[in-house]
Amino acid sequence: MNQVEFERHPLWSAVDDLRAKLIEADHVADPEQWHLLEQLRFDQLQYVVRGMRARRPPPEAAAAAAAILDRLHGLVESAAAELGAFLIDRRGLYLRNAAGLVDQALEMVGTPSRPPSTPRGEQRWPVAAGPVGVETVGHQTAGEVSGGSGTPAPPRARHAKRSRGSRLVLGIGALVVAVELGVVVALGAATGSDSSDPGAGCTGLRVVTTASYEPALDAVADDLASGDHCVRLDITVADGRSVEPVVDQEQAHVWITDDASWLERYEAEEAEEYGEGSEEADLSYQLLATSPVLFASSPAMAASIQRAGGGWTGLAALVDGDRPVSVVTRDPASTGDGLVALGGLGDAVWDSQGMDASALLLDEAYRGHRTESDLAASALAADEVALVPEHLLGGTDSEGPVITTPADRTVLMRYGWYVTEVDASDPAIRSARSQLLAALTEGPSADAALEAAHLRDVRGAPPATHAEDSWVGGQLPTANPVLDAHKVEHVFSTWYAADRKADLLVVVDVSGSMAVPAPGSGRPLIDLVRQNVKHLAAELPPDARLGVWGFGSQLDGARDYIVVDPFRPLTPDHRQRLARDMERLEAQDTGTGLYDTVYAAYRTALAEARPDVRFQVMVFTDGLNQDDALGISASGLHAALAEVADPEAPVGLTVVQAGALSSTRLEKALGPIDGEVVTIDSAHDVVASFIHLAAGGLHG
Repeated sequence: MNQVEFERHPLWSAVDDLRAKLIEADHVADPEQWHLLEQLRFDQLQYVVRGMRARRPPPEAAAAAAAILDRLHGLVESAAAELGAFLIDRRGLYLRNAAGLVDQALEMVGTPSRPPSTPRGEQRWPVAAGPVGVETVGHQTAGEVSGGSGTPAPPRARHAKRSRGSRLVLGIGALVVAVELGVVVALGAATGSDSSDPGAGCTGLRVVTTASYEPALDAVADDLASGDHCVRLDITVADGRSVEPVVDQEQAHVWITDDASWLERYEAEEAEEYGEGSEEADLSYQLLATSPVLFASSPAMAASIQRAGGGWTGLAALVDGDRPVSVVTRDPASTGDGLVALGGLGDAVWDSQGMDASALLLDEAYRGHRTESDLAASALAADEVALVPEHLLGGTDSEGPVITTPADRTVLMRYGWYVTEVDASDPAIRSARSQLLAALTEGPSADAALEAAHLRDVRGAPPATHAEDSWVGGQLPTANPVLDAHKVEHVFSTWYAADRKADLLVVVDVSGSMAVPAPGSGRPLIDLVRQNVKHLAAELPPDARLGVWGFGSQLDGARDYIVVDPFRPLTPDHRQRLARDMERLEAQDTGTGLYDTVYAAYRTALAEARPDVRFQVMVFTDGLNQDDALGISASGLHAALAEVADPEAPVGLTVVQAGALSSTRLEKALGPIDGEVVTIDSAHDVVASFIHLAAGGLHG
């Protein structure tokens, strides 16, 4: 990174953009939202960034400096996107999200975060001796608990994602910026061994781990650091989706996550970059420990959940009910338990009602959701249920919320061990990894590690040394599978506007059948579609792009479709125009040139697609192709798509078919592009399909 590159880095302008949006948000926020704006520590962020900009990073840290600046830029840009979303619909959740992203940026460069949570061992919530109406079932096998990955495969070394330079602890070279707030931002403390360290002379093993697993490593560290073949653990704590850059920067030998879904997401990213089935994308990890997610609530709410079925399905019904229950979790982007809890809630309806219903439920949960960094100390309102990992609980104090074990399934955090390819050929490092893994998984040391972190083993059983009164019980219902990358993205794109960045082309049937009322509603299908396109536009961030077509038969000369709203970025002007343009979307006395329109929409998507942005085409129709004699057939569509299909393009196409018509012929026609047909039969399904589109696409 030379001086010109440093001066032109987009971080500086992103901070200015964040400031401008913050000023605008301050002008339009309601008085009850002012405290949320005050939580956004922009002054500290601006001061720190100005200090960084005032100095050029030393040459020996140039690559690492670029990585840190890029990561900070991403966080600041995402915070600005959240404020941009707030300016559109004024929901306080966007302000909280922006504040959380700024906190992450400050913590990344060493600025202390908000007041610390309750220290370990001082948890304030009791474990109910007899959970309300809960029955447990038999013990789990390792395969049952491990879920989607089946029996854990032994770890094998693989690359640490593209190392970016000198190993750093907190940032950019040896630069230290002292700020007037009394905070020292350490941008690069050098690491090394201290001769007074009892581990001096041992093999150093660099481990990046989550905060909740650090006590387990501390429990085995002293024993590993003694003896002839000793190992000194060099532990870096990092949580959430900001961990991957830390793994790179620290040149970690081992990465321990607080849930395997982070590793599944990592694998999906590798598969996208290198191709499915490639060696780089073939991820292996081993499970170390587990922690179930439990319900915390008032006694009355616990009884309500029991009446609804006593589990996650019952809670989902209450969240989606006439008097919605509010869910409280930690931040899903920065904690495994927050991600797993919300993903597990979405899973409660996924299998029985499908992806669209799951996306709709998460959207409902988001609207009443509260993020709480210190779950163990949070007071709960009468209509709130906190989703709490067991490892945060302890003690037998009779005061506080009631803790219950969901009766239908276990939503389980699965701690994963992943070996990078750093120093993979070094026999000493290989031996050190083996020693650490054995200490964490075998014999008394494994029980001590689990007990120290208040975790269960991979089968879901407490350690042999556990105190009976500090656990909810030794047996758990069957566990859900590990969240795959698509489900993880559903959570992120629901909770964070910046994650909805996408290019979307909505293509709507305007034939006469669209004037028929949707089942369960007195409103015509075309009205529901019009309303939901407007809602979709409101949910997307400013850097997303959206276009709307209407199609029938020969609507524009020989062409079967018309452009209702041009495909373009969602600027404020575009949003205003779209609301007016959608009034042109009316059912007409026309045929349905479905096949020709699908082909035209896919080709448009290929031409407009950006390399790193998902492009989704959604075609909404009654499923019939009633075109003129010159229109292509289903077999003709199959052949045409096969000729232009580009498997490398980030383009997906889904046909949402209203009614009970067979979809077999259309599915076969879409085969060359892996297109999908989704059949819906109610007004509720119309809404759910658009919510799903906003939350990550109609298929993954």
